[in-house]
Amino acid sequence: MPIPAQVLMIIGTVASLILAVLIVYFVLKGVGYLIYYILKGVYLLLKGIFVGLYKLFEEIYYDISGKPKPVKKASISEEQKFNQPQTYVEPEIIKPMLKEVETVQPIAVYCSECGSQYTEKMLEQLAETGFAFCVYCGKGYKANLVEA
Repeated sequence: MPIPAQVLMIIGTVASLILAVLIVYFVLKGVGYLIYYILKGVYLLLKGIFVGLYKLFEEIYYDISGKPKPVKKASISEEQKFNQPQTYVEPEIIKPMLKEVETVQPIAVYCSECGSQYTEKMLEQLAETGFAFCVYCGKGYKANLVEA
């Protein structure tokens, strides 16, 4: 048999062996999970049956003997849950923010926010009312009028 055929046969044999090992691994893993969950289910089923029988016979015991059934106290954490006063948090009222107003000298000619020059209308408004807003950025200015 030629050498390339022997190499391919060895590679095929190794691949088949690896595939067989993987199949066996996953089958055993699946069987293990299956057995685990079956045993877990049987355990929980038997536990439920025995707890139910215990409670049934306990009730029968207290009915036959005439003894009062002891009352179990609630845990401290449950009592604290029921006894805590209800707290009410009032929603915070958000006050509307006023625009910033900066006091300027009546001879000011440039906006301190955007750097643009005051318009004639802004200067007239400052002179008349002592209050104006920049037409470019909206910042408010209040004139610091000096009376003579």
